[in-house]
Amino acid sequence: MPEEKLSWKDTNLALIGSEIDRKVKAAAAEIETAWDGVGQEEGIRVWRIENFQVKEWPQDQYGEFFRGDSYIVLKSYRTKNSNALKHDVHIWIGSESTQDEYGTAAYKMVELDTLLGGIPVQHRQVEGKESLEFSRYFETLEYLDGGVASGFRKVEPTIEKPLFFCVKGTHAKTLKMMQVPLSITSMNEGDSFILYASKDKVWCWHGKEARPIEKASSNAWAERLCTLGTVTTLDQGHGDEEDKEFWRYLGKGTIAPAVPDDAEVCQFTPVLYRVDGDAMKPLEKVASGTLVEKGGADKKCLKKDALDDSDVFLLDAGWEIFVWIGKGADVHEKIAAMGAADRYAEMEPRANFCPVTILKSGQETSTFLSFFD
Repeated sequence: MPEEKLSWKDTNLALIGSEIDRKVKAAAAEIETAWDGVGQEEGIRVWRIENFQVKEWPQDQYGEFFRGDSYIVLKSYRTKNSNALKHDVHIWIGSESTQDEYGTAAYKMVELDTLLGGIPVQHRQVEGKESLEFSRYFETLEYLDGGVASGFRKVEPTIEKPLFFCVKGTHAKTLKMMQVPLSITSMNEGDSFILYASKDKVWCWHGKEARPIEKASSNAWAERLCTLGTVTTLDQGHGDEEDKEFWRYLGKGTIAPAVPDDAEVCQFTPVLYRVDGDAMKPLEKVASGTLVEKGGADKKCLKKDALDDSDVFLLDAGWEIFVWIGKGADVHEKIAAMGAADRYAEMEPRANFCPVTILKSGQETSTFLSFFD
């Protein structure tokens, strides 16, 4: 019987010594060469998890993410007031990534954190729900079907199977180009779409309710794909139905009405929980704040003395989850910290799709501190 494919959402990373733990250690019997030269200069580096190992991702594919994979992204930078390098390390989890891939990415993130002296702030990003900070790292966020298990490395169209993308977003840094099934039923009147048949045959179709930013960005992305020809631009209701070749690729069916934007948490009452070292115990609620608005400057609704350096805490801020680690935490507690977010998601399923940031005492971000007085 083939092994069941498990979702990353089924992972409990608090269980150190698991089968994933053993497999990763076996695959890393030798010193991890993927980290050579890491964290020595400013910039971004990306790796993909392949068969329990970390593999460098080509720079010309930065911003491209396969839905079936998990990735590690490192941002190294200097602030105005210091010449010392700071680091943010992220794991990105595709919607079809497996338990093994997610677990390996989380394990390796802790390994990288240790290599960099425990300085980095750690983050978990989930496909389609990335933080604004992460989105700003890349010119474009592209979601592609498949992954390493399917043998995918670089996506190219063929005559028999062109590629079809939906372009959606409300402003420049939230725009995403998502691969969708090659069918008219994938289309709606509120977004822009790119049909990539070959390097000399690319179409850009705009729904009648598509936003100007979606139209402009999809036109620019289509131009980059069409290296040997000229992009054909079509606007719904303005002669687009006359392009028989375009519609022949997409088959019969009906274009859906504009799809409303996903409901977004804009107001929330922050809640602080204590995380027990026993993975079987529920998180303990220790404090709650007052209603705050996303993007609001004055959020200080929790007492900072609620954070005890001898414990680990989880802050649910509505649109982002923070896990705070006291100064006495060891490497096992660091790994369990990401597991704390998974444990919380069992109580609050919405948390499955929130960005997660892991912070250490004394290295808090301004966003986290904005919730405390």
